[in-house]
Amino acid sequence: MPQPSSTAVYFVDVYTPNEGEPELSLEFGILRWFAEQDERPEVYVSTYLRPEIAVNRVRWPNAQSEMKIDRDRIEGDPNLPTLNNMIAEDYLEKKHVVCFDACIEPFPNFTVNAYDVVSIVALWNDIYSDDEKALKCTTLDEMCDYIGIVQDNNENTKYTPLLKRLNKMAALWSLLSEIEKNPKARRNLTSGGIQFNLVWPLPKSEDKWFEKEPEKLSDLTNKEIEDFFTGHLADRIDWYSMNMYASDWIYLRAKRSGASDLTGKRELAEFVFSKVFTCRMQIWVLIFYALYHHKKETSLNIALSRGDFRQVEDESAVESFVSFIVDNLDVFLSAPQKNSLIASLVKQTLEENDSIPFEHYNYDKIKKNYKQTSTGPRPFYTKNAPTVDSESCYKEIRNAKGKTIYRCYEVKSRGKNRQLEAELVVRNLTKLYSEALNVFSDIWLTTDLKLWIQFITGHDFTDLSRESKETDPHDLIEVRLALKKIIENVAYKYMLALHNHLEDAIRAVKINDIALSPICFNFQGISVEVIIKQPKVGLLGRLLSFN
Repeated sequence: MPQPSSTAVYFVDVYTPNEGEPELSLEFGILRWFAEQDERPEVYVSTYLRPEIAVNRVRWPNAQSEMKIDRDRIEGDPNLPTLNNMIAEDYLEKKHVVCFDACIEPFPNFTVNAYDVVSIVALWNDIYSDDEKALKCTTLDEMCDYIGIVQDNNENTKYTPLLKRLNKMAALWSLLSEIEKNPKARRNLTSGGIQFNLVWPLPKSEDKWFEKEPEKLSDLTNKEIEDFFTGHLADRIDWYSMNMYASDWIYLRAKRSGASDLTGKRELAEFVFSKVFTCRMQIWVLIFYALYHHKKETSLNIALSRGDFRQVEDESAVESFVSFIVDNLDVFLSAPQKNSLIASLVKQTLEENDSIPFEHYNYDKIKKNYKQTSTGPRPFYTKNAPTVDSESCYKEIRNAKGKTIYRCYEVKSRGKNRQLEAELVVRNLTKLYSEALNVFSDIWLTTDLKLWIQFITGHDFTDLSRESKETDPHDLIEVRLALKKIIENVAYKYMLALHNHLEDAIRAVKINDIALSPICFNFQGISVEVIIKQPKVGLLGRLLSFN
């Protein structure tokens, strides 16, 4: 038999309002308890469930009265998993598992790959095999009442009834396990109130975190921070509205690729944590990291450093926390914060690109080198030249990442071809302006910036930049419009400068003003050069000129 993955004990339970119909289950939970560490059990999985079959068969009055589960809560969330989804996740593989009754469905399916399974019902019947009165106890509450475990005082309002039931199961199992080891302990049990200080009953819910609400982390003393983060952080969560899937609060969260390619990830994460998040939000982020990534000590150290990542000695822990912030920017930031952050990134990127000086590139030399080695900048010819001889009236060079860094528009032929070239150059210069009018074009948005926008908004850039569809979610439409407005506002002054440059260049090409050539300028990191050459005179022309 494979060894268990840890020494923890896992308590599992499922709620269905229709007895004997597990396919209509509405809630599922697992607690994990490292009993030897002298701590309370922690929430490992907690989620409402979507019924497998017609919801009209669900006994909704039972669900409301017994577990405070509203029909609107279940039907209003299409992303909820089903019971079979949870079975497929196999959360209990190679685990020590405790069920109330391991023989009834659906528990055999949940525990098929468990290391071992303890059934409280079987354990109770074994211990009290000689006690007829005890054997009449068939429910969790009846067993606890018989032993003398105190009733729920209803002072905890953040845990769902199912999670409370799981904690009560843990208390009962703990006591029965001790009796199993030491049968004489049975005689010492008296009715009227065995209280498990660590496990049961759950503590009273407190909405107030500190004596005085802090405006920033530095307002808190080290002792206040230590007391807070060494406490049971799960008590701060409203489990009626939050889920837990072992290490995430979103079921089957789509994994975004590209996080490792983000430039300035640590700097931006530290900026967001220190300058964008309120103090309350900073603490929430640290709570989530402690609970869902099971990094309580790291959260404590970051809080003690007052959010200054440089003061945290464990560099790998900081990098993990940075990744956590970046991966959840779309969750932690409000819509105005997202827009402000994106505007700041766009402004910074456009300013950096605008500061790049114009650079002339020797196209022919680069082309020759590329043919020989296929390395370095990649040259590119236009495909819409009037004639084969005039193909070189447009030249483009792109860097190794595929970004255009040089565009050259050239008029050099004579006669009829020269006029055609001039018309083509005007069309291509106009096309450049049209490209720039598209705020989602590569002219404005670098690969890095697109990636940041994806992480901040939670939407793929492909979806943001395409044309709207009637089927687009409302949130996608709103984000797309907001992003378009942000880029338009930041890009306005650069568009104005481009318009003036192009106006001068087009005028010079149209009147064949060789004296103004070359016209050179930088536009968002693209070196733009317009060359109007003196037409070459043929041999006959030179002879006639000489005569």
